[in-house]
Amino acid sequence: MERNFLLALALSFLVLTLWTFYTAPAAKPPGAAPPTAEAPAQAPGEPIEAPRSQAPAPAPSAASVPAAPAQAAAEERVVSLETERVRAAFTTRGGGLVHWELRNYDDAYLPGRPRVELTAFDPTRDVALFTPFEDLGAGDLRFAPYEVEPLGPLAVRFARSQGGVDVQKTYTLEADSYVLVLRIELANRSKESLRPTFRVGWPTTGRPTPDWTELALAAYVDGSHEQMRLGPGGTAMKGFFGGSGEPVEHPAAVDWAGADTRYFLQALLPEVPRDGAARLIPGGNGRPATAEIAQQPVTLPPGQTAAREYRVYLGPKESAQLEAVGANLDQAIQKGWFPALTDFFTAVLVATHRVIPNYGVAIILITIVVRLLMYPVMQRQMQSMKRMSAIQPRLKEVQEKYADDKQKQSEEMMKLYKESGFNPLSGCLPMLLQLPVFIGLYYALQGSIQLRQEPFFGWMHDLAAPEALFVLPGLDLPVRLLPILMGGSMVLQARLTPTTADPAQARMMNTIMPVMFTFMFYQFATGLVLYWLVSNLLGIGQQLLINRSTEAK
Repeated sequence: MERNFLLALALSFLVLTLWTFYTAPAAKPPGAAPPTAEAPAQAPGEPIEAPRSQAPAPAPSAASVPAAPAQAAAEERVVSLETERVRAAFTTRGGGLVHWELRNYDDAYLPGRPRVELTAFDPTRDVALFTPFEDLGAGDLRFAPYEVEPLGPLAVRFARSQGGVDVQKTYTLEADSYVLVLRIELANRSKESLRPTFRVGWPTTGRPTPDWTELALAAYVDGSHEQMRLGPGGTAMKGFFGGSGEPVEHPAAVDWAGADTRYFLQALLPEVPRDGAARLIPGGNGRPATAEIAQQPVTLPPGQTAAREYRVYLGPKESAQLEAVGANLDQAIQKGWFPALTDFFTAVLVATHRVIPNYGVAIILITIVVRLLMYPVMQRQMQSMKRMSAIQPRLKEVQEKYADDKQKQSEEMMKLYKESGFNPLSGCLPMLLQLPVFIGLYYALQGSIQLRQEPFFGWMHDLAAPEALFVLPGLDLPVRLLPILMGGSMVLQARLTPTTADPAQARMMNTIMPVMFTFMFYQFATGLVLYWLVSNLLGIGQQLLINRSTEAK
């Protein structure tokens, strides 16, 4: 039973490790740094000039896209808006967004600890919240020049007229939130009826920092969270952990679509979810990956106007913020097979941190509490293993004596179990109880934004990332102390735990398993390794008590 448990747990960890390696940080996107949204001499909302040395060459998003006219590029202007939470920059090139900075979050992994920026693409080539409107008969308008009109400190409007059609894009920041409202209006002044589709796109390539691990294009469709995992440069992951690498269409019932990372979400929400459609397009060959969302086409007769509205969430994956927006945005937080347990442990973690302002200490206290609650169950399992070890010689005698009579062998073994008070199924319950607890804690510790860049002590600067005591010169290999200590604790725990396996096989398992687990935990977040190490140490103490009490009896 012990060997089966270890093998089952090893397979679980193997899956988690492959997942961790798969979700390595995305490669740094090419291109210049994003334009700054700060204008010291101007108030928020006032247009500011953003001169370019040359006309940009826009990269195609889903297909071949015409470049913006050189004259329009030379006259590009950028408008800065900001609230206490965000700073945004919009451009007259396509009337799009080129910069979205979270003022309350910085990135310790970049020089100068800049604020976190969620527009992860080359702003000289692409814009976010682009609106192609190819069906207006004027070509692709995603990079077409617009006129700008500030509407106050929190709003700005872009307008364009061409071919008898007026297009307006109005952006409004919601105060004290991470929500941007985009209203798109069309006025048909031509003599022909039109049938436009209000399509909006969000490009991304990711960045090489922990914030951008697990980068994916995502959509919540008809009650299901769909993802397209992305690798370096926004290319689609294929095979077991990804898909086919081809664009994915969702024609209806889309609550939201956008780009998803471990800690932050960029999501576009249609005005009417049942009419919402989404397309997830992988990147590559110099173009970013793109999430597009649209609502059903509208018939627009001459002299008529039509408008559609989108809400755009660009912020942290905090449950309170996502639930306030609604539209099932909270489903973007990975919670594993037992979401209730993940929510519970996250809430306990935050509550403990309010009392003890160190998340590392909070993790240790939660581990102790979990071990105490599991103590009776673990006690029964350890006692059962001890009894099993004690009757093992007699079991071998029965197996050898009735080797040719399996029915008699089974009867005698059950009789021996009954006489010794051993239940062969008693070891299964602790395993079943521990698995949900571990998975809940794994997701709570591995993905909680509360742990992002939170230090423990000394060299452990980020509980949400692997720690490194030092790096071996010349090899660029980090030496991580916690996984090594965790592996050592597994060796000690295995030697103290009674086993029913063959001695040679037991020695092999007691060597291979700790080495394998140490290798796998090498890429896990510091908080998760800390939990497992403390749990092992408490288990060693409990096993010592069991061994002494059993030997005394």
